[in-house]
Amino acid sequence: MDDFQLSLPGPTECDPEVLQELARPNLPHYGEIWMGIYSRIVRRLKEISRASGSMYVIPGSGSAGLDAVFTSLGSQRGVLLNNGTFGNRIATIASRQLSHVKVIEKAPGEAFDLGEVEKALGAGDIDLLGVVHGETSTGMLNDLSPLSELCRTYNTLFVVDAVSTLGGVPLDVDALGIDFCVSASQKALGSLPGLAIVGVSQRGWAAMPPEDEIKSWYLNLRTWAAYEKEWSDWHPYPVTLPVHLLLCLDKALEIIQREGLEARWERHRRVSEELQGKLEQLGVGLFIGEKSSRLATVTAGVLPSGMESQDLQKHLRESFGILIAGGVGPLRKRIFRVGHMGYSAQIGLVNRVIAGIRDFVEQREAASSLEREIDVDK
Repeated sequence: MDDFQLSLPGPTECDPEVLQELARPNLPHYGEIWMGIYSRIVRRLKEISRASGSMYVIPGSGSAGLDAVFTSLGSQRGVLLNNGTFGNRIATIASRQLSHVKVIEKAPGEAFDLGEVEKALGAGDIDLLGVVHGETSTGMLNDLSPLSELCRTYNTLFVVDAVSTLGGVPLDVDALGIDFCVSASQKALGSLPGLAIVGVSQRGWAAMPPEDEIKSWYLNLRTWAAYEKEWSDWHPYPVTLPVHLLLCLDKALEIIQREGLEARWERHRRVSEELQGKLEQLGVGLFIGEKSSRLATVTAGVLPSGMESQDLQKHLRESFGILIAGGVGPLRKRIFRVGHMGYSAQIGLVNRVIAGIRDFVEQREAASSLEREIDVDK
């Protein structure tokens, strides 16, 4: 199998220490030995997200975590914010489960109008506001602070998709009053794909119907809470856990705490700004113009006219062994996306991406210049 540098919006490169966990002997996902490991994982997740509520690690993708939240809130009425592919996803999942959904939709990369959000929340009978923190389809960071204030003002539950931000971008769940915080193992936390992480506040629990009124068993947060209470000393979850994925996550969380959360946030900021500055020097535009709205874990670039993202992807893959992503949906050919989160947020890895992009741009510009010269000669 070819060995590629993963500079993707996810999954990302893993620290070798994380990958070594895959070679450990198998363990049962219950009992005294395992409970020590599992309890440590939950404690570390709470510390890293700065959350004092409940915390669950659910086998599945980040979307499974979102599905669990909205399934468990089925009788609620929500306002969902959509300014990108994953904003559309959170709105779609919510619309399948909630009793009523109003979607405030903006163009990809466009900021939300706080007045419009406030008007929707103030219309009455709205129970929750949902938003994607880091929109990886555009490289945009949605500011949670003013949305948090609106939720407090209107006594509204706050649901946040932090799949691409937890561990790489400043996030304080308790301080922001986030009632449901959903993330995943394979992005800024620095582990392998396959685990959804769901944090729930006391207000979040109070908003849920009884367990038997929620139309799911696996993705029913009340079910997870029941096992957490009834089988607390040996099996505090309702399903078989993928042991090695959790061992990898445990090691990734240890690495985060070893580095220090603030130092990690600063590393992601520094690396993202290094990449973005060098892209602009190459004549490559940035899809998100406002610097404060750029995501520190993913950058979306816009190639010069006449160049397409799939050609750049192929060049980086075949000539440099680097994997990046194109755009999503209508932006598929227009933009490319570089992930720089977790172990991938290193200046050396980013500089290899820059070298590959420079080579691509120079080759295309040289070819274009030659074509113009031939046309003139004709």
